[in-house]
Amino acid sequence: MQIIKSDDINMKIGVYGSAIEVMDDEIKEKARLIGRTIAENKAILVTGGCPGLPYEAVLGASEKNGRCVAFSSAIDLAGHKQANYPTLGFSDFIFVPQDYEYAANEAVCKKYRNVSSVACVDAAIIISGRIGTMNEFTIAYDLGKTIGVLAGTGGITERAIKILLEDADKKTGAKVIFDPDPRRLVALICQK
Repeated sequence: MQIIKSDDINMKIGVYGSAIEVMDDEIKEKARLIGRTIAENKAILVTGGCPGLPYEAVLGASEKNGRCVAFSSAIDLAGHKQANYPTLGFSDFIFVPQDYEYAANEAVCKKYRNVSSVACVDAAIIISGRIGTMNEFTIAYDLGKTIGVLAGTGGITERAIKILLEDADKKTGAKVIFDPDPRRLVALICQK
């Protein structure tokens, strides 16, 4: 399934971050506010279909009847549910093709999902995160996307992204915006 822009949709924004289920209440609320704001801007919210901070954004967008797409690392909805991944709030699911050579390798399928979901979006937002989120960040950066980093949310948003940008010194056309305010961050991304 392809996600096609319609006249009432401004853009597709990927939300990437830690999939941990135990999280700080303040950061959790910021993630929900990101989702609400994306929906209010009539953008499509895209995630990797996992629990954690990106899913909190999905729940926020759902409160505003926003469209949310899960790029699952499973080959079908049954496999998605078997992995204990959430379904509530998603309007669409995109799965790894069943005939993909590595469809039985969960680790490879997660990277397939990362590349596919980031390639699909117009911009990405990073909230906290660990190594998987860094993978999504580097893909977005390599593809020249606009990337919003929700500053002050821990994980790779504290130092790792800044150090990577300094040390890599690679020009890709990507624009990276650091801001601690969820609403302002989404507004800045939607202006690009």
